[in-house]
Amino acid sequence: MSRFGRWSWALTMLLLPLALMGWASVQSWRADEVLREAQGIGGDYAWLRVRQALAGLAYWLALAALVAGPATWVKLRLDAWRARQSRDFLYDRLFLCWRALGQWLVAYTGLLVGALAVSLLYELSWGWSHFKAGGWFMLLVAVPVIAVLWVGCLLIERLRRQWHALDRPSSAFLGQAMGRDKAPALWGWIEQLAHTAGAPVPDHIVVGIDQSFFVTSVDVALQPAGDLLTGRTLYLPLTYLSTLSQAETASIIGHELGHFSSRDTERGSEIGAHFSLMCVHFSFISAGDADPAWIERPAIWMTQRFLHHFQLAVHHWGRAQELVADRVGGNIGGERLFCQALLRVIALDAEINTLLSERHPNLIQALADHLRRTPLRLNEAALDHAIAHPFDTHPPTVLRLQQLGVVLDDALLAEATRVPTEHDRHWFSQLTQASSAPAAQPLSPPLSIAQGE
Repeated sequence: MSRFGRWSWALTMLLLPLALMGWASVQSWRADEVLREAQGIGGDYAWLRVRQALAGLAYWLALAALVAGPATWVKLRLDAWRARQSRDFLYDRLFLCWRALGQWLVAYTGLLVGALAVSLLYELSWGWSHFKAGGWFMLLVAVPVIAVLWVGCLLIERLRRQWHALDRPSSAFLGQAMGRDKAPALWGWIEQLAHTAGAPVPDHIVVGIDQSFFVTSVDVALQPAGDLLTGRTLYLPLTYLSTLSQAETASIIGHELGHFSSRDTERGSEIGAHFSLMCVHFSFISAGDADPAWIERPAIWMTQRFLHHFQLAVHHWGRAQELVADRVGGNIGGERLFCQALLRVIALDAEINTLLSERHPNLIQALADHLRRTPLRLNEAALDHAIAHPFDTHPPTVLRLQQLGVVLDDALLAEATRVPTEHDRHWFSQLTQASSAPAAQPLSPPLSIAQGE
């Protein structure tokens, strides 16, 4: 949305209540004039009193909406500013602020719908009583207004449903859970990494192909089995696992487990997950309509502004947590090995996404064939690249390397862009097929170095 478009939508938040107040004022004046005439000639003017009351009610409902809109905006900006200043405020209040926004938007939209409905009822009453004197035309004009009312009611229902749905956030991913009974050696290896990282062991390990490495504390619905996983989940992508060495993978997993290394770090990961789900819910609220009805625009605009301003706070504190997790990843096999793995994941990212979009029947084999024909590349743009996973955006790579004190030289680039070896391609399948923990032995040298430091 352009800057002009944003501000035009913001003005709608003020103009709609003002327009309704003006309409109600005209209705009240009309009722007063007719009432004075009726009093002069005598007769039953009870319906005039009713229309006069309807006009007054519509005016006060519109006035309340006029106050509620800017008040919601001021609260939003104040909360977003406090979230940028205080990590604890963000972690403790993000969900409460989101819920409060939903309640305010329902109230604001309800006031607009109420004012419009009462004004429409006034006009219908007038049109019916003056049907033979041209009042039928007003009944005809009421049809598009009824359509606007219906759109407003649908928006209120979407707001209520989507904000309520976020009370129990969850995400759905394509993958398979690897239980301890199925892959004891894999679990033994992950437990060893968690111990080195000073982090709790995840409750679930999921293997899939359509994401990068990540951890989450949000409930995960696995597809196609439909299993619901609660607690800490570690996601391992087979695509990257077939192209990274075990030592490189250990560094990346160490980084991910680093998100569980302290309560603040884990809370930061949870906030990133919640915020991403808020963005998904916003797409349902806006219904993907590029040109929504006027009555919908204030609520959609306000939600956009909430996500924009809180995103600054989420990314500000999220980047700090990512750098903490990077140091944990560096402790597994050394900072240089972690940066090598990081660069390799970045180099692989575009290639894997391209193959995913092509829907190969055997993605792992297609990736192996592709990398034999096409060497990996890294350029200056890669240093500005920020790896995205389902719940947050990592800092630019150049910043991450600087924080770890690693210099990007030719040798590091060569290792990060090498053609996958046979060991790279098969170590994970051998680990998951093993029946006991000794299969994790290839990781022993890096662990010994890390512990010796």
